[in-house]
Amino acid sequence: MNKSVAHYISELLFLHDCVIVPEFGGFVGNRKSAQLNKTTGALTPPSKQILFNPHLKTNDGLLSSHIANQELISQEIALNNVLDFSTQKNNKLNTSKVLRLDKIGLFTLGKEGNVIFLQDSSTNYSLDAFGMKATYKKTVARKTETEKQVEATVQTIRTKSRNPKTLLRAAAVLIPLVALSYLSISQQERINNVYTQMATLSPFTTTEKITEVVEIITVKDHIIEVSPEIIETPIIEEVESPFFTQQKTYYIIAGAFSEQKNANKMLDKLNRWNYNAEIIEGGNLLRVSYESYKNRKEAVLALNKIQQANASAWLLTK
Repeated sequence: MNKSVAHYISELLFLHDCVIVPEFGGFVGNRKSAQLNKTTGALTPPSKQILFNPHLKTNDGLLSSHIANQELISQEIALNNVLDFSTQKNNKLNTSKVLRLDKIGLFTLGKEGNVIFLQDSSTNYSLDAFGMKATYKKTVARKTETEKQVEATVQTIRTKSRNPKTLLRAAAVLIPLVALSYLSISQQERINNVYTQMATLSPFTTTEKITEVVEIITVKDHIIEVSPEIIETPIIEEVESPFFTQQKTYYIIAGAFSEQKNANKMLDKLNRWNYNAEIIEGGNLLRVSYESYKNRKEAVLALNKIQQANASAWLLTK
């Protein structure tokens, strides 16, 4: 074949909620809506969680029909390729206890012989999320009222004359504001010390002392940089999805048959059990369903109940 069986399994997981690999197991999709992580601010798009059920081994014809159509080979040859794939992967898992399928996930064999599956997180099988990516909050800088007052005072110093008394009065206003901007509430004692030191300054001291204060303010005039307050605002990127929402029907499949008479027998049995059974044609097989639903949540709940009696039942979306 031109492409591997694992590649075709991955293709079908985009389109179906259940993909059965004969004699290996079935992959079941569980859809999840978009989620917002309040801690990191990450908004993740819708996704499809892939689960693995080793009991779903009965061939429903979906995988082999897809391979036959893509590879332009017969249904029989396609099925033989799938069975060879299953044999190889089962042997490798039993031997090495670890198996990885590209873009699908990692399989490990537990101590009790149970298969543990971990989905490959690099691939999102939800068509609702096609073209979407995670978005994050972006920071927007804003200035506090105190910082605005500091800037206004600095601007006043620039425009005032170089009169020592004027500059000293401006210093008496500016230094406490700078201290308040950069000190926390827990540092209130230090702020009080600043005010105490300012109270000792006299506008009638010698010119030498005044000049010293003016030089300090001049230096501050050049180096004061107000650190803006960081306010986090979520920025959501708009992404258009090329897919339109369509009304889907969900079928709980009891079995798939190649002969009409066998499908009819299953249909009659389910009807006797008071199910609204029907036959769904697809590929070369006839699928017989217990029930059909328009709401996926209702279908999943019904499937869970049915699987208690029939572990091979699975969900088909059309």
